[in-house]
Amino acid sequence: MFKSKYACTEHPTIIIDGVPFDLYLHNLYPDNLFLGLVPTITDWIHMKEEAIFVLSRFHSEQETVILPILMCPDDCDLICTVIVAEVIINNNQIIWKRVGTDISNLGLTSQYELIGTEVNWLNSVPEMIFDKNTYLENLKLIYKPIE
Repeated sequence: MFKSKYACTEHPTIIIDGVPFDLYLHNLYPDNLFLGLVPTITDWIHMKEEAIFVLSRFHSEQETVILPILMCPDDCDLICTVIVAEVIINNNQIIWKRVGTDISNLGLTSQYELIGTEVNWLNSVPEMIFDKNTYLENLKLIYKPIE
């Protein structure tokens, strides 16, 4: 499900049906500048507080959570472009009910806690269902514990 080459740097990549997720979004929305976004790799995020926040969303016990999944590689923070998924935990499945662009921050503040309060949902992205064990195992490459 993960690992791809971008530019000269290899990093974990979310792959959906054999396609890197940024390219998947770009194919649906070619005018939205999604190509080149990288997963919210916690050890790439500059601010430790933001990385801890992302991990808290990934490890949340809530039935539904808004999880940051892609970010701008230039800044590696949650202020610029952030793609989120509305994640539902359902028995042995993880469901990405909706995917969208977070517009809570709009790059004006560093109030990353607002992530998911306002989202421009990308209606062309279908609901995605993943096996829970496979999903969690693969995403360990992205959502690593903070050292």
